[in-house]
Amino acid sequence: MASQGARGRSGGRPTLEEVAARAGVGRGTVSRVINGSPRVSDATRAAVEAAVAELGYVPNTAARALAANRTDAIALVVPEPETRFFAEPYFSDMLRGVGSQLSDTEMQLLLIFAGSDRERRRLAQYLAAHRVDGVLLVSVHADDPLPDLLAQLEIPAVISGPRSAGETLTSVDSDNYGGARSAVEHLLSRGRTRI
Repeated sequence: MASQGARGRSGGRPTLEEVAARAGVGRGTVSRVINGSPRVSDATRAAVEAAVAELGYVPNTAARALAANRTDAIALVVPEPETRFFAEPYFSDMLRGVGSQLSDTEMQLLLIFAGSDRERRRLAQYLAAHRVDGVLLVSVHADDPLPDLLAQLEIPAVISGPRSAGETLTSVDSDNYGGARSAVEHLLSRGRTRI
């Protein structure tokens, strides 16, 4: 059989079925190999991997996410005007930190601004369609309706920053006062008098 290269019989991207036919196995076996299942013999794994390489098969991540009922996307939601987001270093540090943590995963990071009522309505529709697996809210103000919306939609969410005791969503915050106190105590213990 002549090599089909990176194009399958259909003329487009090679399919899982074409990889299975090339390797002489079933579609489910190819799926197990691609997903790293240990329930495949070494010889079968080698045949599937050779067929994948020969055909140039690339798994369709959107189809895999749909089958697993996930989107492989996390939304970083900022209920602030874009001008404030780009003017304050806090936000770029937050974006860099979240992106860094997701870089070794298959998750995509979506940046969504929700500083106006129109943007909040559009975000509500987007989230109601379950287009993300989770949300990280930053710079949320006390009267912001977004935490209630996320709780209502039952989307996993974390708020970055201080929240009230009655908040239903999980929150993460840094202890700025405690950190400053520890830093000053450290300097004082080292004999420093001008801080």
